[in-house]
Amino acid sequence: MSEYENKSFDVQKLKSQAEAKVKALWAGDVPLFETFWIYYFAIVAGLQIVGGVFGLLWILFFLVSLAWAGFMVRPIWLAADKYAGPKHWATLAKIAAILIALCVLGTIL
Repeated sequence: MSEYENKSFDVQKLKSQAEAKVKALWAGDVPLFETFWIYYFAIVAGLQIVGGVFGLLWILFFLVSLAWAGFMVRPIWLAADKYAGPKHWATLAKIAAILIALCVLGTIL
């Protein structure tokens, strides 16, 4: 048996890991840097780039990125509350969360 045949792809494990990460994000338990730059910025930017590549499907990617940005407002705010580093980073993150919320609301309305 090859090493690839020996390893199984466990969808349930991946699903439970994803659920645990989303719960940790929602609770503000993921560090601020990771919350903002990876789970907000990188994902939204990636969705926007991929949406631009797929032409007519861009609206689907746009709506998903809009929903994700709206979801991420609370995790960013809570991660900023728990941030132990320099206060100005936590303050800037909260300002960014407010601006993200306003942009999402402005786009919806």
